[in-house]
Amino acid sequence: MFQGFYNGSTVSKHPCDIEDVIERAHLFNVDKMLVTASTINESRDHFQLCEKYSNQFNSTAGVHPCSVAKEFYQQEEGGHYTNQLRDDVDEKLQELKNILIKGHQLGYVKALGEIGLDYDRLHYSTKEQQIEMFKRQLDLLRELPFKIPLFLHMRAACDDFVEIIQPYIDTGIIERGKGVVHSFTGSKSELQKILDLGFFIGVNGCSLKTQENVEVASKIPIDKLMIETDAPWCGIRKSHASYKYLTPYPNKFYPEIESGLELNEAKPVFQLDDHLPFPSIKKEAYEKHSNYVSQKSNSVICIKRNIGVFSKPMIKSRNEPVAVGLVAEVLAKIHGIEEDKEIENFIDTIFENSEKLFT
Repeated sequence: MFQGFYNGSTVSKHPCDIEDVIERAHLFNVDKMLVTASTINESRDHFQLCEKYSNQFNSTAGVHPCSVAKEFYQQEEGGHYTNQLRDDVDEKLQELKNILIKGHQLGYVKALGEIGLDYDRLHYSTKEQQIEMFKRQLDLLRELPFKIPLFLHMRAACDDFVEIIQPYIDTGIIERGKGVVHSFTGSKSELQKILDLGFFIGVNGCSLKTQENVEVASKIPIDKLMIETDAPWCGIRKSHASYKYLTPYPNKFYPEIESGLELNEAKPVFQLDDHLPFPSIKKEAYEKHSNYVSQKSNSVICIKRNIGVFSKPMIKSRNEPVAVGLVAEVLAKIHGIEEDKEIENFIDTIFENSEKLFT
């Protein structure tokens, strides 16, 4: 999506805007981002991002549970994947191992992942396929000449997840606490089971959809909490139970940035995002916005180009790293944290949790 391609289309809706995404993140103190992999190709290709945008990105390496069928299993005529492993599965796992080793040496790869179980989307990979390849990817930890954290996925599969991963912790193959179960959407009892394993809990907009989600998230101990965007997915939407906790810009989580002269229009052609000082447009309107900025620039004496209607636009329904502050605001409020100093301590603790795990 950050390259301008949506829903599998081969026609771009707009130019690559990764540098604009980075700039928006930097404006609000998001200085480094972790790019997570879902396939072996992504695990390898992310090296290019880490190299091109030096000191902006780190990455993970692993195969997502929804990708294991396509990556590791034989396909029948008609496109159905069987439970028969491909003949080259060992070579593929060796390739993933080599990516982990090389990425670790280069300082790019900070975790094995995204791996785990997802029983909500069994149309991509069956339970049997997911369980087999979760174990086989965890087995790579035995062969690595270093310890590496885990970036874990668990949805509607808690008991199997715990049963599979517990022996690796008990035998020391996984160092206790060296992992995060990201995008957590489980129940209170499932939360406790994950905390009992020692893992951190990652929360994003998908973790905050329902009132039950919000109540569970409020129970996460702060010293085990991480916040994330999972961009370009998992933004906080107006339909989410957590949306009511968000306040307009500027606020404690998005301090005001000095702005230049803005064009005063009775009926603005482009609206700013509800909570951030950037235009929010449909992807199809990208060129229209660019033309608008070019035309109006000649008639405005002073334009602030990093915020406001003349800045590079955010794309509606596409999440970005800068939106991590929205998750922070919700988490602070549902934990009952309102005073400025307490908010700062809260955010510092969450930041330190991430530093502790990934550095």
